[in-house]
Amino acid sequence: MIKPLTSLRFLFALMVFGSHLQFFDAEKYPDFNRFYTLVLSEGFIGVGFFFILSGFILSFNYDERLLSREVTFREFWVARIARVYPLHLLTLLLGLLLMLYAPEDGVAFTADLAASLVKLFTNAALLQAFVPNMAYYFSYNWPAWSLSDEMFFYFAFPFIVFLAVRNKLLLRFGWVLLAAVPFIIQLSQEENFHQFFYINPFFRIVDFLLGILLHQVYKHAYARRAFRSRPGATLLEGLSIAAMAVALYFHNDVPKVYRFSCYYWLPISLVIFSFAYQRGYLSALFSAKLLVFLGEISFSFYMIHQLIIRYLTIENSQRQVITDSYVMAAICFILSLGLSYVLHKYVEVPGSRYVRHRYRTSSFARQPLAEVAA
Repeated sequence: MIKPLTSLRFLFALMVFGSHLQFFDAEKYPDFNRFYTLVLSEGFIGVGFFFILSGFILSFNYDERLLSREVTFREFWVARIARVYPLHLLTLLLGLLLMLYAPEDGVAFTADLAASLVKLFTNAALLQAFVPNMAYYFSYNWPAWSLSDEMFFYFAFPFIVFLAVRNKLLLRFGWVLLAAVPFIIQLSQEENFHQFFYINPFFRIVDFLLGILLHQVYKHAYARRAFRSRPGATLLEGLSIAAMAVALYFHNDVPKVYRFSCYYWLPISLVIFSFAYQRGYLSALFSAKLLVFLGEISFSFYMIHQLIIRYLTIENSQRQVITDSYVMAAICFILSLGLSYVLHKYVEVPGSRYVRHRYRTSSFARQPLAEVAA
């Protein structure tokens, strides 16, 4: 485990949470609206961070083990399924129950039952991000669309290792893929920007490949000398955070399609790369037990938070119990955080262990499944 990067997962999950606080009235809460416009509206960069970090961490944990056959393709895929599916299926069920509970959504579900079931099964199989239709990729538990992308990345990862990492092809020519995205944007229709450049796995895999490429630079120690001293490493960590702050400050000057895809690549990469060395004082700060713990439950937090926001918004619109949006936001956060701990402890971790155990004891297992940190 790289502790600072684990902690950063929660901070970026918190940005995603903030981007979903859309019940604030702009006229009644002008200060929040300004902060939302400057920072929280860009909370979707948390997804880009997760994709890039996923490529980095999987490469860090697995590429040598796959190349040496210590871990087989099948074992890798089972470990990834075990990591994702128990929590995904539970939150999908909760999303279905919430849809049936919401007055308008419940009527829409039964009005066209066949279409609703197709969407449900597409979500269950984590294929919704491949369908360029918001009714599919933003259905049931909406944040799960990113898991659809991640599962595609997980399937591709062993092939990427053998075809592009082992022979350093990605290290030498990865820049071609990075340059291709803005080029393709220029030749695409604006109405397709969100569904392709933000949602679709075939384009978002470039984020994942960037994370793998970043790890190759890290592994081959091309910049290790810059992180030898603690003051120097701290300076570089601070500069990476400053780069992220500058990118956020000037985001309104950049078309949204680039912010969906490539605009934040550089600051996110600098943050991941600088904190991966764990050499500076800021890394030490982000290695604190509480922050690492929050990072460990960040997946559960990410998967449950919008269901909580949607449920409380529906309830409050009917009962008008909470009149202050700041109080509403605080309740959403506290409930999301508390439930994320429960889900992590009683669903995410034991569910992953159960799936791996079932695989080890099945006829599909050739050898014991390697225990590798997620």
